[in-house]
Amino acid sequence: MGVIGCAVATSAVLLINLVVTIWAAAHYGIEDGIGTIQNGGCDTTKTLSLWSHFAINVLSTAMLSASNYCMQCLSAPTRQDIDRAHAQHIWLDIGVRSVRNLLHISRTKTLLWILLALSSIPLHLFYNSAIFSTLSAREYDILTISPNLAVGKFFNATAVPRDALNPRPYDHSYSDEWAFPPYPRSRLIEYGLSLMRDFNNTSVWQRMDNRDCIQKYGRQFISTRSDFLAVSHALNDSFSIKFIDTAYPKTDNGGGPSYNWMCDLYPDAQHGTNNEQCRLDLLLPKATKWAIRSNRLNEPSYGMAWQPDLVDYCLSRQVKEECRLQFSLALLIVVIMSNFVKAACMIVIVYRHDDTPLITLGDAIASFLDDPDSTTQGNYVAPGDSFKQCKWTQHRRWTRQPRPWATKKAYWFSSSSWKRWISYNTLSMVTLIVTAGLLKPAISNERLADTSFKGLWELGFGTVTFQSLILSSVPTNGGLVLPIFVANSPQILLSFLYLAYNDLFTSMLLGREWISYAKQRKPLRVTLPKGKQRSTYSLQLPYSYGIPLVIFSGILHWLVSQSIFLARITVFDSLNREDKRYSVSTCGYSSIAIISVIFVSTIALLAGNAIGFRKYPAGMPLAGSNSAAISAACHAPAEDKDASVLPLMWGVVSTKDNIGHCCFTSMEVTTPVVGEMYAGLGASRQVD
Repeated sequence: MGVIGCAVATSAVLLINLVVTIWAAAHYGIEDGIGTIQNGGCDTTKTLSLWSHFAINVLSTAMLSASNYCMQCLSAPTRQDIDRAHAQHIWLDIGVRSVRNLLHISRTKTLLWILLALSSIPLHLFYNSAIFSTLSAREYDILTISPNLAVGKFFNATAVPRDALNPRPYDHSYSDEWAFPPYPRSRLIEYGLSLMRDFNNTSVWQRMDNRDCIQKYGRQFISTRSDFLAVSHALNDSFSIKFIDTAYPKTDNGGGPSYNWMCDLYPDAQHGTNNEQCRLDLLLPKATKWAIRSNRLNEPSYGMAWQPDLVDYCLSRQVKEECRLQFSLALLIVVIMSNFVKAACMIVIVYRHDDTPLITLGDAIASFLDDPDSTTQGNYVAPGDSFKQCKWTQHRRWTRQPRPWATKKAYWFSSSSWKRWISYNTLSMVTLIVTAGLLKPAISNERLADTSFKGLWELGFGTVTFQSLILSSVPTNGGLVLPIFVANSPQILLSFLYLAYNDLFTSMLLGREWISYAKQRKPLRVTLPKGKQRSTYSLQLPYSYGIPLVIFSGILHWLVSQSIFLARITVFDSLNREDKRYSVSTCGYSSIAIISVIFVSTIALLAGNAIGFRKYPAGMPLAGSNSAAISAACHAPAEDKDASVLPLMWGVVSTKDNIGHCCFTSMEVTTPVVGEMYAGLGASRQVD
């Protein structure tokens, strides 16, 4: 029933993904493989992005949990698999997800297991990036205008100089100094006419004092403003408008910020190797007498002859914010294909496999009671020992000397192998180290004005902001591949951590169920119950552990998806046209989400180790997931017919030659006595 539920859940997720993708592509349209769900205010985009990624992580957690469930079922051996392995002195795992079992189960099941594992990789890499946020950044022209033009009193269009007298600043990165053509006269006339028409319209032009001008335009990216007009008495009615420069958003770490023009005349407000960084904190005290550098009037001079223009105040063109929530059709198709592979594998498991794997501890005990395993006859595992210490005899069976009973409470961690503990702690520490390594540069980013907890919280989870973009020194030209791999590679690490956490708790709770039979008589918990047997409500993890573990995994995956994520910057010119030369795809990060990942990961690491130091009650040796050790405890007396379908208890069933014999049985048992010798049924004092 569990696999059927997994197949239904995964098919439902597939249907949701398929329907949403088809609807979104038809409703929103696709351009260059990208669809736009929302275009407008950044606050709306932030909210939609947050909830859409929450939904993605709910769906992916359900799908990956179902996949893990089926992988554990597939790796569960049948009784025939165990008999073949035991005949070769090899034990298999029972009740836990096992890679070592893959060498001893059927090829079909191994292939399905591999397909389920491989189909998880695209989900980790692409699902969270299938929907992403795009920021708008504005190029803007910088001009100086006369006071009368600023208030719509006078504009003489015929006095605007011809194109050659409006040079752009010389750019030394080009061999041709005219690589940027002169600023067109028509654009200057357009500005003048716009001011005459709209000078009093605050929704178009906003008047600001110098301090506000510096603060509003002193940013790496600007999204709600465009052209900057400095009002200066250096201009008059005969020459009322003059082009200074065009500021381009800096989408890489090369050179200084896009607002360096503010500090051109103030070397003491600049820093860096070549004074390429404008320091706003040093410029703001000079705001009342702030001047900007401009080319001299009526001198072509290719922008190389400069004069200072004292700024009285400024006018800022206000524009609509254009943040977008977008999706990649190609990535959604990859996700759907991976989802389809998982659903198909699960359906095959449901309809094509009629064998009876020993999935739970109860399944194994029932099988060994119904058909005792001769290779383990006469054995039992002494407290604190491993069944690996048993010897393999010429009669093709494990055997060992009887041992005296000792009362010893075992720790929970002793039920799991040292490899699982090393995997769990190593993956947890790697997660913490990597996350902490990301946090340091994140909070030391000079673009962050406020690094207090409140300031980081206000930036939000998974929010694409200009303060928290990873700007590469190499232009990315809008490509999605590299940012997607960078943003989602931590998801793979988290999946391995979840599997290690799941395996660890499965092993510890397997030990708890095992030891409970020494304290209480009860029916077996099996996959297909008969008689008084109980049906299984899970594989090995009870809901009280399994559900919190799934929720923990989902939260951690979501937090990581909000910590580092795909982000796109769409650059618009002053005419509101997209400028693909500067538009890039990169990664964004959220410091508060990174801190949350560290907090949750630390709790998980401490909780796992703390629970490992709980103690099982004394009364029964631990077998772990070892099929041979479980088998050794299931040699019931010959007269104990149909024991597997009756309530069972483990204990001493008989004594012969001063050696007590212990096993699972439906008959009456006694508790072992400290110091007395014990073994399984059929044992003697001598090794065969």
